Amino acid sequence: MLSELFKAAVAQHQAGALAEAERRYRYILTQYPGHAETHSRLGAVLMARSKTKDAISAMERALELQPDLFEAHANLSQAYIAVGDVTRAVDAAARTLELRETPLTRALFAKHLQFIQFKQDNNGRFRRIVLRALSEGWDRPRTLTRACISLIKLNPIIADWITRSNAAWPDRLLPDELFASPLPAALAADRLLIGLLKRDPVTDIDLERLLTNFRNASLQNAVSEMAFSQRTEPQIAGENAAEMQLDFSCALATQCFINEYIFSQTYTETAAAQRLRTSLEAVLAAQGPPPSLWLAIAGAYWPLHKLANAQTLLVRQWPTPVEALIARQVKEPAQERELAATIPALTEIDDEVSRRVRQQYEENPYPRWSAAGPSERAAFLPTPAPKQGGDALIAGCGTGLGAIEFAREARRVRILAVDLSLASLSYAKRMAVILGVTNIEFAQGDINKLGLIGRDFDFIDASGVLHHLADPWSGWRVLLSVLRPGGTMQVCLYSALARQNVVAGRALIAERGYRPIPEDIRRCREAIMAAADNPVLKSLSCIDDFFSASECRDMLFHVQEHQITLPEIKSFIADNNLQFTGFNLDRPALQHFAARFPQPSALLDLDYWHRYEIEAPTTFLGMYQFWVRKPGFR
Repeated sequence: MLSELFKAAVAQHQAGALAEAERRYRYILTQYPGHAETHSRLGAVLMARSKTKDAISAMERALELQPDLFEAHANLSQAYIAVGDVTRAVDAAARTLELRETPLTRALFAKHLQFIQFKQDNNGRFRRIVLRALSEGWDRPRTLTRACISLIKLNPIIADWITRSNAAWPDRLLPDELFASPLPAALAADRLLIGLLKRDPVTDIDLERLLTNFRNASLQNAVSEMAFSQRTEPQIAGENAAEMQLDFSCALATQCFINEYIFSQTYTETAAAQRLRTSLEAVLAAQGPPPSLWLAIAGAYWPLHKLANAQTLLVRQWPTPVEALIARQVKEPAQERELAATIPALTEIDDEVSRRVRQQYEENPYPRWSAAGPSERAAFLPTPAPKQGGDALIAGCGTGLGAIEFAREARRVRILAVDLSLASLSYAKRMAVILGVTNIEFAQGDINKLGLIGRDFDFIDASGVLHHLADPWSGWRVLLSVLRPGGTMQVCLYSALARQNVVAGRALIAERGYRPIPEDIRRCREAIMAAADNPVLKSLSCIDDFFSASECRDMLFHVQEHQITLPEIKSFIADNNLQFTGFNLDRPALQHFAARFPQPSALLDLDYWHRYEIEAPTTFLGMYQFWVRKPGFR
């Protein structure tokens, strides 16, 4: 009897008849209150009907009855996220992973990590899983970065020296004091830290300052007479001390290359780095092999391809960490220069604003990234990607992260990825080759002129690009002119309400005359971090974009930026006969909106969203990210 009742309820559930499925599940529980699977299934239906708190109660009851019930843990983790209980969400996702590891459970756990900063980690349970997630690419590194940092900072030695470096800042810790401590060994032994340093900018001021101190101390030792005469002596103890020190130093140099040398430098430090550079170039000119540690330390201050005779580094054998560092800092930039010559120009770039924007991204290709997300997105992630082929345009692809992830998900789609910057495009093309992506054509061009190329598309992505045009509305209309009837467009635009801290940052830049050059970007960041009496300004230091030169320049020093309001977007959509089909927001934000405006039509009504944003102005802190559909049939 139970089996038949349960099977009928599941059939209604799978058919999408949620109200009837809920009724049937509840009836079963009146007859069989101890049936764990029915409690679990009821919880899933309640989640789908936005009855999240009731769903949590049902699934928690299921797990009381059957603690190893896989589906209940998986659904419960998403329910906890929806109500903002991140700690229990991550714990439930980890339990799901431990019960049954699949691409879906890995993606689920990794996706939850973006919301948490660990306060404890008994027996290193989460560190082990997070290290795997990072090294095996369960999601973009940026999704995992803040969780990684929180685990790294749980190390008491690292936490102690963070406190010391913050207390001394902006002064630097003494090299002798630092290297006589347990800190170098703790840093060199931390595989999670080393893995993060090689993959993504460190988005934490505390850890950034500690690494800045370590970099300075290593440099001061390298340029001292004692360091030069005893350069083979390890600065940490142990059987493999030299190898560990070199590995960590190369990881730190990779981090500095990834963040484009955003770490603060003192005048003394800059002068010492120049002395090291002079010594290195003298050794290379004499065709001698420079010490490996010198290269690692130097690569933390400027890219090694800037050295005179840097190409000679490619023909020698090096320890494995140095080999990887030279590949990143010398070989890959050379490959990008070669690839630039293979990228066609679709249009002229003669608009003055477009020229200035192109120059910015030639100097700072945006963003610098090292790893994409998984090749197949998890089923619970929203995606507008066409599945049955067709043509797509990525308008303003930058260095290609989004375009390449899209291409790996939608392998039957023919993709044209266009950008103003040849440096960004060559970076994107190199990464596409590495990842084996073959369904993207990269080309240089101006969005304003894409209506002249004689091509049209089923899907267009215009993420974070229209607001950098001289006239974003004109550029949007150009893109609509090449979107086929029935086609979909993803649009991302800066919110005027959400970017008040950026306005404050730009006011500081104007007041102090900071220029968009590395030295002034570093000075600007230090001023923002010190702005204790201005919480709006200081909030910029909590944004991920603050932690690399290209992203910080894009956020605060951009040569052209428009900030948009939802009423303006609504007006444009109406004037151009488009259908607004929804925002791409995380589940907690959508749940909060639904609680505030439960009307069935509210999710697709921009007037309601405008009222909501006024009440919660940080909702679109990243950007407005939404989809529109052009009327007609394909």
